[in-house]
Amino acid sequence: MRLKPIPQLATWEAHMTDCAKIIAAQPGAIDHSGCTRSGCKVLNENLVWYYDGNRVFRQIARYTKDRSWLEAAKKCRLYYRSYATCPTVGHYVDGWRNFTKGSLLDATEDNDTTAKQEVLLIARRGKFSQPQHKADIAGWVKTPSFVDASREIAYAIEAWSAAKALGDPEFAGRDPYLDIAYFQLDTWRAYLQAYPARPYPGDSGAKFQPFMFALTAEALIEVYQQPGTAQADKERIRTSLDAVARLTYDKCYSAPHHAFISNTGNPTTYWPAINLLIVPVYGWLWHETGAPYFLEAGDKIFADGVVHGWPEVWGGKQFSQNYRWSFDYVAWRQQEPRIK
Repeated sequence: MRLKPIPQLATWEAHMTDCAKIIAAQPGAIDHSGCTRSGCKVLNENLVWYYDGNRVFRQIARYTKDRSWLEAAKKCRLYYRSYATCPTVGHYVDGWRNFTKGSLLDATEDNDTTAKQEVLLIARRGKFSQPQHKADIAGWVKTPSFVDASREIAYAIEAWSAAKALGDPEFAGRDPYLDIAYFQLDTWRAYLQAYPARPYPGDSGAKFQPFMFALTAEALIEVYQQPGTAQADKERIRTSLDAVARLTYDKCYSAPHHAFISNTGNPTTYWPAINLLIVPVYGWLWHETGAPYFLEAGDKIFADGVVHGWPEVWGGKQFSQNYRWSFDYVAWRQQEPRIK
């Protein structure tokens, strides 16, 4: 099969290195001595560390074959580490701030023993971590409104996967949060099939958010790719992501606006700047299934995000969202699909 070029790939590559101001705005380690029992007071989520800037810049270094980008990764690593070790946090990180992939790369590629311990402590102690919520899982898999915690569950799954990759025996088995993620996907699927007629089971303000689905998909795709994942789980992941990805694109993407709606609670607001956080789902499904639908949808989402989303990337958070895992879209898209 002769694959056509990825549209706007060169522009995506150019934008990747157009981030000097974003890097300059990112501090390294910061002083947390002023934090109080009520919580960490000095964390700024508008900076590029958020959405795992350490991981982002490590990927840029690898893609460009330029290790100087690791200095930017280091700033993000030190900033996040100073948060995780803040006396008010002690690795009991907030569920939406649970970033372990960059630290996993530090541990496996640079033999950073501090990073290894960081991953394991967050996987054990994070506010939404599996060890902290063993008694809650049975209820969460039966509570439709728990879709509102999809991001926290996705990040906890990623932390479990990171700890498993480091060989920790506590995380060697099947992740119990997989069943929660499956239930959330089923809940979204039923909602989107009847959208806009069906009431949303969770928050009535934002409702379904396409980028939250993408974060769940990212965590599950990583599980799918792990050696030893049961075939039943792999089939569940593939079929569920296939169904919800189609519904998300068909019901939530606007070609004239070059973007997904921000959420179904605000269906006239469009966010092209978030396209690149979502598009890898379509690249993976193309790679796994060979379905032209995912190739066409993926290229549309990617090109629109590069061209129309970049002007909205005004800060570090948005940059990190764009390059968190769009590298994976490029990699999957440049390979022939497994099923032809």
